[in-house]
Amino acid sequence: MSPTSLLLFLCVSFYGTAAIAPGVQAEEGCTTQRCGNLTVSAPLGLIVEGSEENKCGLQMGFQVRCTDDVPYLGYYEREYRLRILGIFYGNFSLLVSDPINTASKLGQPFSIISPLNQNLIFYNCTKAPPPEEDRAGLVDTVCRNNTFVRAGERYYNDGVGGYELEGCNSTAVPVLGKSGRVNASDYLELIRNGFLLTWQPPPQQQQPGPQPTD
Repeated sequence: MSPTSLLLFLCVSFYGTAAIAPGVQAEEGCTTQRCGNLTVSAPLGLIVEGSEENKCGLQMGFQVRCTDDVPYLGYYEREYRLRILGIFYGNFSLLVSDPINTASKLGQPFSIISPLNQNLIFYNCTKAPPPEEDRAGLVDTVCRNNTFVRAGERYYNDGVGGYELEGCNSTAVPVLGKSGRVNASDYLELIRNGFLLTWQPPPQQQQPGPQPTD
């Protein structure tokens, strides 16, 4: 884990709450199941604790692991799992929380690129940035001295997007910014509330509906 990712993990108190999601018609041979308060239906496939796989969801790699009634996206390595807070079947999207910033390891068919996702830039600095203009928008974190966070623009999965600071390690974290802007002072709540993860639907599925709004 990188120093900045470790910083992010230490700074965030993780209290994600699973949202109730609407059930949909499951594929043939697959049943709608629940993990905690979350309904899991096709194209997702639920893997209950103690099992290794589920034939549902394999076509698109959508494995959901249920651990202590908490759903995690099990698409890739277990140590990188994302906690699922909600599923929007009509929009082909998930609301997920990622307190240690492993979302960059996601691959197809998933995408973090959404007009609702914004950047939070975290900095772990050897000293406070001296130029006054570089400090614009910086907020101290709860961790220790010379660790900061600042709100960026729309999340494009291309690094910190021109927000580098000399003498600082930095990392970009996607968060849900429904109004188009986020307040860096609310970074703990923003990370707990997660971000939107979309998938490409099979050709036979309907077109997505409107994105979640305030």
